[in-house]
Amino acid sequence: MRNKDVKIVLCNGAFDPIHYGHFLHLDQARKMGDKLIVALTSDRSVTAEKGKGRPVFREMQRGTCLILVKGVDDVVVCDNLLAALKAIKPAILVKGKDYIGKIDKEHEDYCRENGIKIRFTDTDKYSSTALLHHYAT
Repeated sequence: MRNKDVKIVLCNGAFDPIHYGHFLHLDQARKMGDKLIVALTSDRSVTAEKGKGRPVFREMQRGTCLILVKGVDDVVVCDNLLAALKAIKPAILVKGKDYIGKIDKEHEDYCRENGIKIRFTDTDKYSSTALLHHYAT
């Protein structure tokens, strides 16, 4: 059950590897509420989405990096965003501005039905995948 006195903010992602853009995103997200929880995409789900060789860092390593980020209050590993929304019951879901108009309908419907606001940070987009490809060549 959601605590009405504490505004929980939820961010999600693979964070593989974590980079400057993630830090900016998490900092802005934290300012939108009282407690920031990061739903870290499981190794299994990262591999299914991004292919062989990913994640570069295992979920325990990625989670450790995230929990050390100033302002991150907790990290939970999940297979998908819907599971995280149901388990955490945040007041706010925060995504990067590149997700404006691209939120999965199932997630959008769940948030609307459960009083979860969807907000967007306005930081520049960085891509872990693009960074990995750039430095691999």
